[in-house]
Amino acid sequence: MKQNKLLLLVLFCSCVLLSNSLNAQLMAVESKDTLNGKPKVTARLIGRLKLNGIYDIKGSLAGNSSFLIHKNDVSGLDIPSFSMDMRQSQLRFVSTIQLNNGKELKSMLEADFEGANNTSQFRLRHAYVQYNHWTVGQTWSNFGDSSLWPSPLLDWDGPTGMVLSRRIQVRYTGLFKENGHTSFMLSAEYMEPRRLYDYTLSPTHGVDYAPSRAPDAVAGIRYAFDNGGFMKLSGLYRSIAYDSEDIAAGKTEFEFDSQSGGGVTAMTSIFFRKKSGLVNNLQAQWTIGKGISDYFLAVGGSGLDGFARSDFSGKLDLLPVHAGFISYERFFNKKFHSMVMASYNHFYDGAGTLAGWDRMTNYQFTLNASYDFFDFLTIALEPQIGYKQLQYADGSTQGANAVRINFGMLFNF
Repeated sequence: MKQNKLLLLVLFCSCVLLSNSLNAQLMAVESKDTLNGKPKVTARLIGRLKLNGIYDIKGSLAGNSSFLIHKNDVSGLDIPSFSMDMRQSQLRFVSTIQLNNGKELKSMLEADFEGANNTSQFRLRHAYVQYNHWTVGQTWSNFGDSSLWPSPLLDWDGPTGMVLSRRIQVRYTGLFKENGHTSFMLSAEYMEPRRLYDYTLSPTHGVDYAPSRAPDAVAGIRYAFDNGGFMKLSGLYRSIAYDSEDIAAGKTEFEFDSQSGGGVTAMTSIFFRKKSGLVNNLQAQWTIGKGISDYFLAVGGSGLDGFARSDFSGKLDLLPVHAGFISYERFFNKKFHSMVMASYNHFYDGAGTLAGWDRMTNYQFTLNASYDFFDFLTIALEPQIGYKQLQYADGSTQGANAVRINFGMLFNF
């Protein structure tokens, strides 16, 4: 905690001493020398303070700062609870350097306080450099899109069926035609080091962790509309490594093995501009694949890429999944706006594995009402309803609802 406070103090003091301009939304410094008609170096420190308020009425999601409906207890256990935190508050440092060849070198470093074990530790979110067509570092995966986000959403783990994850990557982005609307993206990606592969480890059944021998490969094609909207299609291939021990055959040593997974996701964001100047937004995404749960925003980290077979053969079965979400945001005036969102995911073929079920389906419905007091201060209320259902190999089912009310404040400086 002392190190975190010292880091914040250093960043704040450095920015105040160096900045030429200061307002309620950013602190910036620009070099006096220019190049290409712009300041040679521009740097900004941006902060976001986010208050999360949570009241769980029904379900067993107490202690989860996000509405992770896949963690709900299907036995119907209800644990009403109330909590508040500021751990999603962020600091972002961005810079732009003008180069002699007329191009720019951009960078971003962003962190929040969502560290391990709910201790408000400083956590790295983004750290990357962009030059010309290249992006190198940690940022949003090419299997998804950074512009796809229901903007007023308080629950930053997002829709249960949304693909969005941060990856360490090397990405190339190009246009099919100069100044055209259609671009393509190719990337080699590796998951954040905060977790290993997202399958469930089961050493007693012959499946244990093994380091990856190849990065994930992602290709995307994107069409940008003139008003800021877009359509995108991305494909993913990954080789998921693990150590295998065929206990049923009497083997006593683990051997390297791997399973091939991958998927396809399609997404869009469409803006509707009204005569009043207000802009409404429709967003949607649908994804299908196998062994790709690690790329889902809300589900990632839950061990749903795959499970060991229950026959002690030491084989990892990757779970197929299809999922999606749709949201619509409407502005009633310049300050008051609302959003409605529906989302789902469906995992299947879990029979014969240690999953304990054959199929799992999660549904989520969210309503958001937001009011912008100023350009940099927003308050919001966000009721959420979810349902989780498990289907077993004998055809029987079990499910349970969850109901939560989020409230919060977002202040940008």
